[in-house]
Amino acid sequence: MLQLKNKKRSYFYVFAFLFLTTITNQNYSNIFTNFFLVKDINIEANTNKIRNILKEKTKFLINENIFFLNRELILYKLKSLKFIENIKIHIEFPSTVKIQAKKTELIAITYINQKKYFVGLNGNFISEKAISSNKKLPIIFGKFKIHDFIEITNLLKKKNFKYNKINKYYFHKNKRWDLYFENNVIVMLPNKNIEHSLNIYQNFNKINQINPNTIIDLRIPKRLILKSE
Repeated sequence: MLQLKNKKRSYFYVFAFLFLTTITNQNYSNIFTNFFLVKDINIEANTNKIRNILKEKTKFLINENIFFLNRELILYKLKSLKFIENIKIHIEFPSTVKIQAKKTELIAITYINQKKYFVGLNGNFISEKAISSNKKLPIIFGKFKIHDFIEITNLLKKKNFKYNKINKYYFHKNKRWDLYFENNVIVMLPNKNIEHSLNIYQNFNKINQINPNTIIDLRIPKRLILKSE
């Protein structure tokens, strides 16, 4: 307990000294102020390109007083970069700001008002002008919300569906999906009880060969209808 009191008293004397010297000597005031100005921004990101973009986006912090930094403002500015996620901000006294972030995974392509966008796993539509990708991605048609797409892909993964063989998704106004596979097989899902319908499809596929250019209609509960194009 005595050690804790002594430690607190020491801090008090240090700050009292700094306060008094600030009042009596303008030079001390300038030294003290400059000591706590941001001099370094340490960026941790998973690509050099993202690191450079974040460096540019946060350069306004240089020479700002570290005590008065607004984390919410920094987050707001960084979140305008739709292609990053997991943003963390650490203030390291006396003069360093550490920022961690990573490029979100791009999971699909879509078109909004005839303009191309990437679909990010972070829940954002990302303009192709903001970022590029050589990754093979499925195309989504229809007006959808990203959480709807993530929900259906998570379900396909859970059912060990070959979702990486899907070239296109079509989202209908009644909130159901059509899946277009590489071999021109189309799976028409219902808008309810999707997991049950996928079970029917998988059981059928175990004992039957599904030929290319086939439509598999699962929209009617407990039924599977085959159609040839």
